[in-house]
Amino acid sequence: MPSNQSEFGPEKQIGNTSMELLAPAGSFAAFEAALEQGADAVYVGAPGFNARALSRDFTFAEIDSMIRQAHGQGVKLYIAMNSLVKEDELPAAVEALSCFQQMKADALILQDLGLLYLARTWFPDLALHASTLMSVHNSLAAEELVRLGCERVVLARELTIDEMAEIYRKTGAQIEVFVHGAMCFSYSGLCMFSSLHGGKSSLRGQCVQPCRRHYSWMKPGRVGKKQGPANYPFSMNDLCGVDVLPELQKAGVGCLKIEGRMKSAQYVANTVAAYRLALDSLNESDENQEKVLREAHRLLDAAMARKRSTGYMLSAKPASAISPQFSGNSGLFLGKISGIRRQTAERGKQRQFVQLSLAAPVSEGDRLRLHDETTGERTSFTLRLLTVDGHRRKKAGTGRKVEIALTDHVKGMGHAFRGSLFKVDVGSRIVAERSGHKRRRKLAGRKVLPDRHLVEQIIHHLHWKQSRTQEKQTRKGRTGRRTSTKGRRQGRRELPWWVALRSISELRQRLPVRPAKIILPLSRENMRDLERLGLKIKKYQSRIIWRLPPILPESELVWYKSRIETLVAAGYPRFELGHLSQYGLFSFAGRQERQRLELSGHYSLNLLNSAALHGVASLGFRRTLFSLETESGNLAAALAHFRSRRGRPGKKHGFRQVKMEVGLYVYGRPPLFTARLDSDHFQYRNIFVSPREEEFTLEHRQGLTLARSIFPFSLLSWQGELGEMGVDYLLLDLTGGPMKKEASLLSGLLAGGGKRIRVLSGNFHSTLV
Repeated sequence: MPSNQSEFGPEKQIGNTSMELLAPAGSFAAFEAALEQGADAVYVGAPGFNARALSRDFTFAEIDSMIRQAHGQGVKLYIAMNSLVKEDELPAAVEALSCFQQMKADALILQDLGLLYLARTWFPDLALHASTLMSVHNSLAAEELVRLGCERVVLARELTIDEMAEIYRKTGAQIEVFVHGAMCFSYSGLCMFSSLHGGKSSLRGQCVQPCRRHYSWMKPGRVGKKQGPANYPFSMNDLCGVDVLPELQKAGVGCLKIEGRMKSAQYVANTVAAYRLALDSLNESDENQEKVLREAHRLLDAAMARKRSTGYMLSAKPASAISPQFSGNSGLFLGKISGIRRQTAERGKQRQFVQLSLAAPVSEGDRLRLHDETTGERTSFTLRLLTVDGHRRKKAGTGRKVEIALTDHVKGMGHAFRGSLFKVDVGSRIVAERSGHKRRRKLAGRKVLPDRHLVEQIIHHLHWKQSRTQEKQTRKGRTGRRTSTKGRRQGRRELPWWVALRSISELRQRLPVRPAKIILPLSRENMRDLERLGLKIKKYQSRIIWRLPPILPESELVWYKSRIETLVAAGYPRFELGHLSQYGLFSFAGRQERQRLELSGHYSLNLLNSAALHGVASLGFRRTLFSLETESGNLAAALAHFRSRRGRPGKKHGFRQVKMEVGLYVYGRPPLFTARLDSDHFQYRNIFVSPREEEFTLEHRQGLTLARSIFPFSLLSWQGELGEMGVDYLLLDLTGGPMKKEASLLSGLLAGGGKRIRVLSGNFHSTLV
C-alpha cells in the first residue's frame, strides 16, 4: 500500500489551513454582534426544526433578510435544521427545505436521515453539513457522510486533536469542530436520558439537562443509605479551545464553531471577539500571541459562562472536564441563599425575597438564575427590586448583604430552601436585545413561500396523504391501548422475537422465548469464544446477528473490518449496525457476497419517520429498529406511509431501493448516557440517585461509560397493537444486567405479571416533545 493510502481511502497531508470562525445567533441582536465582531459565518435555527428550544424562532422572512445582510458583508449564513422530525411534521419539513433552497442559504445542518434523504433526492441545490448529533467520531463516519452528499461534517466533541487530524488525513473531508461552549456528558445523538425520563428529547432540542443535576451515590441493596453528600458527577465544564488554535489548524480543521444559540448578544460579542483576536494573531510572534491570549481570556471571563477546560482536545481522559463539586451553572456566581423573607404587599399579594451576601456586583435589570440545589431546578428572572439595609437601591457591590425580590413565576420556595443565585446577563444588554427586535422587524421584508407544485409532488410520491385504513391504524396507535400478552393465543399475529445476549456462553442459558434471531456483540471476547467453540455453536449460525456498537474508535476500525471479513467468509453474513456509516465496513464484499449480506439497523440510528426509513432502505439495509423515543401514533403513521410507498425509484448519492422490515425494541435497559469520559470520581459499583429519588446504575464497558435505569424499559403490553401497526419483529435486550436476572424479569412480564413489576415505557403512550 502506498504511504499516502489508508485502509479506508487516500490520505491527505495535514498542515496549515485557513479556519472559518462560525458564530451562533438565537436573536437578531446576537446576529448583529457576530457580524460586528468579525465572524466569518453565522448559524441560526430553522423555524420549528432546530435542536434548541428557543422562546421564539426566526421566521422564514427574517432568515431571508439575515442571509442578504450577511452576504452583503461577505459573511456566510448556515441554517441548523438539526432536530429529529416526527411523521406528522414531514410535510412542513418539505416546505421548509423548499424555502431554504430559494433563499440560497450557504448550508443546511442536518441530523435526521429522513431530511438528508429528502434533500439529496429533491433539493439538489442545498449544501448540506452533517450535524454533531450524527455522532461523527471516526474517519469511516466522515467518509460515508460525504459520500451521501454532505459537504462538511461536524465532529463529535469527544475527539482529541490527534484523532481529528487522523480523520482529516484519511478522508480530506471538510471538518468543523466545536471550539467553545457547553459540553454534553453523553455523545450527542446517543443521549436518551431526557427523553425516556421526562418525554423531552435532546434530539429535538428539548433537553431538560439531567447531566446538570446533582446526584447522590448509594451502595446496591442499601435503600436510603447514601454515601456522602450529593454532587454533580456528570456536569461538564465548558469547552474552550482558544489556547490550542495552532494545533487545530495543523490538524486540518476548517471551521471553528462557537456553541450558544440560547446565549445573549453580549456573550456572542465577547466570545467572537476573543476568537477573532486569537485567530488573527496566529502568524505573529510568540510574545504578541501571549498578549493577545490574555486579552482573549479577559473577554471570555466577561461572557459569564461556566468554568472552562480544553475538553477532550488534549486527552481522551481529561482530568479537568468535570468539577463535581460545582453545579455547572452558567453565569456569574452571586452567592448562596441564606434566608427567605415573605412580605404582604398591596391587595394582600405575597412577595418573596431571597437574602444573600453578594460575591459579585448586581444591578436592577440584570437577568438572574436561581438554582434549587435540592431538586436541581433552575429558574430565571429579571431583577426588579433590590434592597440594602432595608432601603431600595439600583445596584449593590461585592460583599453587601442584600434582599432580592423574586418575580411571581418563581415557585416552590420554602423556609428550608437550599440554593444559589447566578447573574446570567446584565440590564444594558437586555435593552440591546430589545432594540435588536425592532431592527429585525424593519429588515423582515419579502415573504418566502415554498414551491407548492414540488411539495405536492413529493407528498404524493411518498403517499403521505393517508387512506382510511392508515388513519384507523394511526388512531389506534395514538390511544396507547394495551393488550394482554395472552392475546397471542387468541389468533393475533405473533411477531418473531429477536434476543440480544452479551456473550456466546449465554447461548446455553434457557431463554423465556424461542428467538428467531440472536444478537451478539462483535467483541474480542466473543471472537475468541467463537474460535474456541467452533462446531459446538454451528446450530445457531443461521440465527446469529453480530452487533456493532454505535461508537467505533478510529484505532479499532481495522480490527472490526478484518473480523467482519472473517465472519462473512465463515458463513456469518448478518450484522446489526450501531451507526449509519458502518455499512462502509462492507465495501470489501463482491457481488455474490453482497447478495448474501443481511444488514440491520440499531435504534441508535434514530429513525423517527418514514423518510428516514426510506433512506436506510435505499442504503441496502434489510431490517432496522425504529426510534426508541417514538410515541405509538408516530410509529403507526410512519409505518403506514412506509408500507404504502417503497421510496423514489433510481439511485442518487448512494441511495437505492430495497424492501426492508422494521422492528421495535420492546424490552431491556437501554443506556441513558453513552459517554467517553471515564472519570476517577465515578463510582461504578454503586447506584446514583437523582433529586427525585430515581435510581440508576453506571458501568464502564468497551471504552464507554453507560448509565441505565434500575427499572427495565418495556413495551410488552402493546404486543397486539404493534403487529396491527405493521411492526415486523420485536427485540428483547438481555444485555443490560445479569443474564439470569434479566431473563427472570422478562419471564414475569411475558406471563402477564407486568402490574407487579415496575417498568418504563418512555414516550410510547404519551407525547414526544
